[in-house]
Amino acid sequence: VRELLYWRAPGWSALALVGTLGTLGCLARFSAVSVGAYGALAVLAITLPLRLHRAALRALRPHLPQHPGWAQPEGIVGLSPEEQQRWARRLARHLTAATRPLARLFLVHSLPESL
Repeated sequence: VRELLYWRAPGWSALALVGTLGTLGCLARFSAVSVGAYGALAVLAITLPLRLHRAALRALRPHLPQHPGWAQPEGIVGLSPEEQQRWARRLARHLTAATRPLARLFLVHSLPESL
């Protein structure tokens, strides 16, 4: 805290100052509940993609070399073009199956479903 107050770390101090002033400005205009709710939503919007990225890296890690300087073991071979096309078709099917219900919800096809 002392480093932030005395600006020994200018980047972190500026971030803390802007965050504090932004929060106080929002509290002057909006209720504390709405500021808290939107703050939580902003934190969720930042942390969710990071968590998904980490999960994707963890899922792909067995298929990737552990260090850029290391060579791939001889037993591991990439996917053939036919397998790549098969996986791409499966991914496209899953994405279209997932987007249909979301489109119905967000475009308010049925109000009870959207609520």
